[in-house]
Amino acid sequence: MYNNRRLALSIFWVLLGVTLLVLSITEVLDSSMYAGMGSVLIVVGGLQIIRNIRYRKDAAYQEKVDTETSDERNRFLSMKSWSWTGYIVVIIQGIGVIVATVLREDTIRQILSYSVCLMVTVYWISYLVLSRKY
Repeated sequence: MYNNRRLALSIFWVLLGVTLLVLSITEVLDSSMYAGMGSVLIVVGGLQIIRNIRYRKDAAYQEKVDTETSDERNRFLSMKSWSWTGYIVVIIQGIGVIVATVLREDTIRQILSYSVCLMVTVYWISYLVLSRKY
């Protein structure tokens, strides 16, 4: 599962984080957002490097990770979670459209409406593609 490409990508995130943090500290970049983003990239990249090294060194951990990624039950649960998430988000956004309309918040209503339309369109296209494939 873990390979040299993933390790290189993790190292890249750490280097990008260090660059953003240094540029923010030296005030080349104005916003403190870049310092926060750089710090997060350093932490996430570092954690990924640790996971990658642990995967390579610890056979028990490697077996556990491989089992989790290839287990049919986990794949089924992941797909089911995504489908539930889609339904719940569309329903919540639809309710948000109604609430925003009642409160006369046109910008919020429009953004939520576009989001619902985008999700339904992506669902429809995905359904058409998958129905031809399976």
